[in-house]
Amino acid sequence: MQLTSSPLLVLAASTSIFSATHAHYTLIDSYTAANWFQSFLFYDKEDPTHGFVQYKNLADAAKNGLISIDSSTSEPAVYMGVDHTSKNPAGRDSVRISSKKSFNHGLFIFDIEHTPSGICGTWPAAWLLSDSGAWPKGGEIDIFEGANDQAYNKMTLHTSPDCAIQHTGFSGDLETANCDVNAAGQGKNMGCGIRHPMAQGLSFGQGMNKIGGGIYATVWTSTDIQIFHFPRADVPADIATPNPDPSKWGMPVAKFSGAACNIDAHFQNLNIIFNTAFCGDWAGEAWSSSPTCKAKAPTCEQYVRDNPGVFGEAYWLIRSVKVYEDRDSVVDRRKSKRSRAGFKKAVKGFFGHDDDDDPDAVVNAGRPVHA
Repeated sequence: MQLTSSPLLVLAASTSIFSATHAHYTLIDSYTAANWFQSFLFYDKEDPTHGFVQYKNLADAAKNGLISIDSSTSEPAVYMGVDHTSKNPAGRDSVRISSKKSFNHGLFIFDIEHTPSGICGTWPAAWLLSDSGAWPKGGEIDIFEGANDQAYNKMTLHTSPDCAIQHTGFSGDLETANCDVNAAGQGKNMGCGIRHPMAQGLSFGQGMNKIGGGIYATVWTSTDIQIFHFPRADVPADIATPNPDPSKWGMPVAKFSGAACNIDAHFQNLNIIFNTAFCGDWAGEAWSSSPTCKAKAPTCEQYVRDNPGVFGEAYWLIRSVKVYEDRDSVVDRRKSKRSRAGFKKAVKGFFGHDDDDDPDAVVNAGRPVHA
């Protein structure tokens, strides 16, 4: 018996083909020493995480030596430090910057030579945050973050309700699985967190700094969010090429995925942020849980205020941040949009009405839906 395909079935099949294309990443933005300070906004308001910190604007940060271009390294790098000479009862001077451009999906490669991490009182982070509304609307992706003398990196998502991840496909240690900042059974604002598994302490703090830093790469798609980490000596060769290929990098240290979280519903319009905070909702609250830090002073604020000299190493040295777009995905989305328009037209011609008039029309294509 010869089977004849209906136009509807052909169109339906064609729309599914577009989503299976292999990722092909192409550079769309490159932030280096040449354009860094022109590409980011400086936040100079009160710290939303209640830190013992005074964020400075671009002019004040430059005047006070908190930012500069370091040309002494193998390639010029961006220096972003903190005040390490003064005692300020209102908080230690620092910087928090946010990219002028926001993103939806992509490959983000952070080439970091030195971080302000592993020092009692500090709370540094490199992250992506939505500009879509009141937090956590639009989502937050913490790529590099930790507090006090922590020796490992922690990667976290923060979302509104109805987002949880599965424990599969990554080498890190799952600490919390519900990304909702108000999830029952988890601490407030914790989100879903994965701890870096590297026992040598090369993912964070002084261990990472001693080896010249490394690469943190984040892949954000509609399906999942993956984070890779490579110490300086283990960076894949293709990262230096125009078209890096995450499919060749092995298992990520963190992967946020699963049917219980619609990535596109929870993450939109994310900006790149770097900051160094002090104390506050994490480093301050966790002060007493670190025997090393607790022995230095009764409170985090007291230690940060009275010991400026210990923060000379609390600085970022960033070679570059590069953002890549999956060009195939962009083309596929355009094709899919055109195909959906054609599919809608075919449905209307086949049934004599628009599919918007009957949501069962597409589901029941190929048999009568009306008596």
